[in-house]
Order: sequence, then C-alpha cells, then structure tokens
Amino acid sequence: MSVTITDILKLPSLQGAKVLAGHSNLDCIISSISVLESADGMEAVPGYARHYGQEILLTAFVAYKDDVDKQCNAIRLVHDEGEVGIILFYVGSVLPKVDQRVIDLSDELGMPLIVMPENHLELRYSDVICEVMEAVIDDRRKNSYFATDVIEQISHTTNTQRSISSVLAIIRDRTQCSVFLFDELGRMLNMAEWPNGRNLPIVDIIAKYNHTDKESGKAVEIVLDKKPYYVIRESLQNADTKIEMLIVKEKDDLTVESSKQIKYVVKTYLNLWTENYAQVDTKQLVSAIINNEPEKMRRIADILKISVERMECVYFFYSDTFSHNYYELTKAKMMIQDYVSAYKNNFLVDIFDETVVVMADRKLELSDEDLQELLNELEENALKARVVIYNPTTTTKKVQEAYRQLQSFKKYVPIVFPKKSVITGGEIAFVGQAKELFDTQSYSSTLEDIMKLQLFTDKRQADLLETMEVFLLDGNMSVAKTAELMFTHKNTIQYRIKSLEGILGHKLTRIPEVYNLYTLAAINRLNKAI
Repeated sequence: MSVTITDILKLPSLQGAKVLAGHSNLDCIISSISVLESADGMEAVPGYARHYGQEILLTAFVAYKDDVDKQCNAIRLVHDEGEVGIILFYVGSVLPKVDQRVIDLSDELGMPLIVMPENHLELRYSDVICEVMEAVIDDRRKNSYFATDVIEQISHTTNTQRSISSVLAIIRDRTQCSVFLFDELGRMLNMAEWPNGRNLPIVDIIAKYNHTDKESGKAVEIVLDKKPYYVIRESLQNADTKIEMLIVKEKDDLTVESSKQIKYVVKTYLNLWTENYAQVDTKQLVSAIINNEPEKMRRIADILKISVERMECVYFFYSDTFSHNYYELTKAKMMIQDYVSAYKNNFLVDIFDETVVVMADRKLELSDEDLQELLNELEENALKARVVIYNPTTTTKKVQEAYRQLQSFKKYVPIVFPKKSVITGGEIAFVGQAKELFDTQSYSSTLEDIMKLQLFTDKRQADLLETMEVFLLDGNMSVAKTAELMFTHKNTIQYRIKSLEGILGHKLTRIPEVYNLYTLAAINRLNKAI
C-alpha cells in the first residue's frame, strides 16, 4: 500500500480542492511534495529532484501569473522531469484564472491538475505539506515492506525517468538511508544521500568499515567525529560484473530487513532494466549522459579518456525500420560508425533505447553536408532513417533536453516535414510549437487574419496552398526545389507564388511575415493528417 493522489484529496487541507485535469492518473503514488514557483533554469533550483517520479508540486505560478504560454511550458517541463501532479494555489487572487490551455495540456500529458478553493489567500502551503508528508510517513510505518511498491513504480516510468539515479532516490527517501554503488575496483558508480546533498565523509566511512570486525548480515556502527553511522555492505552480480553496495544510516540503527529490501530492489532493477550496468563502454557512457548520471558518466569518460565537454554536437538517428529490431539497430550503428570514422573529428557513437546517438567534436571538419549521403547509404541497405542535428549542445544537460524533445515530437515530424530526412533541433522545437497551437487553437491575431484570406476559404485555391506549404516547409524557399518536389514546371510555381503574393500583399519570403506563413503551413498539414 502506498499513498496516491486520490488518497491525499481526502485530507482536511485539500477539502474543497477540484481536479481539473489528469483524472486518469490519480492513482499515481506520492512519496514527496515540494514547492516550485518557476520552472526556468530547473537544474539550478535548490533541492529539485530530477526524474524522481513520485513528487507532487505546489505552486501559484507567481513568476508568470499573467503568461499562459510560460505556464504551459512549465507544466510540460515538470512533466518531462517526472513530477506526478500539480496543486494550484491562490487562483482568483495571485493567479487570475486557470486558462483552458493549461487544462487541455495537463489532460494531454495525463498530469493531475488540482486547484485549491479560489479567492482564499488564507490557505497555506505548509498545511498541505504537513498533512501529505504525515500520510506518507504513516503509510511507511504501517507497511514496512516497500520493495514491491518501488519496483511497481519503476515499471510505470518512462525510459528517461527509469534510471538508477531515480531508483536510488526513491530508496533513499523511503528508508532515510544513503546508498552508494561501486564497481570491483572501488570506483563509485551512483549514489543517493539522505538527506539530499548531505556530503557524507564516505571515504573515511569506508576506511573505518574495512578495519572493523564485521558480522555477516549485521549493521556495523562506525563513529567519526563523535557521530555514529550504521553501515551494511552488500554484493550484487550484474551480468559478469560484481557491484558493491554500501548502505549508510545516521539517525537510527540500520535493520537487516531494510538492507535486504534495498538489495532486492536494486538487483531487480539491474536485471530487468539495465544491460551490463557497471561495464565500461561507450554505450554505458551515452546512457549515463542521457539519463543524467554524472558520477557514472565521469567515471566511464575518464577510463575511456573521452572529453565529453568537447562533444559540442549531437545527432540522433531514428527510424521505424529498426525500431524494436536490435539486429537492424546494431547494423545501422555499425554503418554510421564506419561512415563518421573517415572524418578527423572525435566521435562517440552508440545506441540508446531505439536511437543511434552520435556525439561529435566538430572543430576540425563540418560533416553535416554529407549526412544525406549517409542516409542514402543506410536506405540502400533497407535502413531508411531520419537524423536530427542539435548544434551546439554545449552541456550534457542540453543533450538530455534534446533527446526528450525529440521523443516528444518525432511522430509529428513526417507530417510537418514529409520530404526532409535531415532535421535540425530548431525544426523539432518548431514542430512542438505548431502542435501546441494546433491543439489549443491559440493563434495570434496576425495568423488569424491570414487564415481569413481568400486563399484559405476558397477551395479552388488548393494548389496555391499546397505550393506555399512545399515552398516554405520542404523547398527551402527555392522555386527550383519546389518545382522538383511537386513535379511541376518552374514557370507554374513562379506563377502560383506571384498569385500568393498578390493575395497576401507582400513577398512570400519577407521577414517577419514569413514566420506566420511557415507556422500556418505546418498547422494546415497537422490538420489534414490528425
């Protein structure tokens, strides 16, 4: 048994609260609650738990109470980071109202959105925090066996959320223990400290533990600077690699039962959801980067002598052709690796999930212009794929964001850009923006004015609309390229463009007006396909 969103809605502090969205996920388990007024620069927010997956947020959107777009961006971001729900305070007082776009987006993401009684400034965050955490702690006291609940929770997370870091964080908060994983040579793989950011003297603890008489299966009490630490060491086997796990507790004695459950959860996770976890290779390095496992990333990068900070560009190769087919995926990886090895640049190439990831230091040679040639070579081997370029990525945080952005919107790329197989990160972001506009129909007044023109109301102008779409989205605003893609004579395309410009009252390439047309072309394609 664990505390769910449905359970906390019965608490006195949440009486009168209404669920506006995300009704399908009210059974999400909660083990933590936090306050977040701004999602800008979330990596710098003190105490923020990335990819945690069991935390509910309290907010009044104070930082952008009058900006619905930023509210939507915040919801999307905290959802991508693994938060399970949002409780909105002070609607009608601080936050003028809950916009329908916020409700629709929360429903689309399956993100429970709970609104406290409106126009009540006397409501306090602390009341909800106190009662929710009391319910969580009481549940833990009554249900000391937590392993099954934790494993079930892990099984419902997404691939990017299902990392060893998030698993250890869940264990840490459930047991108030610090957990450390080491490889056979004593190098740290991952860790989660209680409380978060504790900075335990782990080197000294290990040194004293190694010189202490240990009784099998029992916690050892170690005293450093007059502070007691209770320590149990466990060994795990993952594939052909031995992993050492150190569990440390400060407040109370560490029970053998807790240690067994922690070991069971970690071992189950490693067996079911990882492959050669402690192995040192580029696949594990790519996985550590995208899953935000900095300790593991640094360890592997140091051993392999790879300067991750110099990898300023990332390419994601993906395809339905090798989706769910490991043989085809591996074949694609080997072909891509052989191709890029011809360049003088430093490349890191390996597989993450069902995507071939290439990270590159491109200071020597620019390889982007040859990507189409590589895709053609893959297609000749029945491996038709697309590639998305993110440049520059500058930090591993940017790589993680790029991967999540691609996974969120890649299914709409063939709709908006059916003729393109080399896509930029900016184009992926644009697809996401167009999809949000399509879903919410929150068009700007300029865009609405364009949509009311004869071009978009007269069915006889279908050829003009199609020409505009191809010219802007596929043909890079080139008459010759558009004619080639539409199998139409260049003079015909020129005539249609002049007709379009006559209707619009300006050149089809004029900036900034072209952005509205570009957006409209994407929305029109989504409208025809969805």
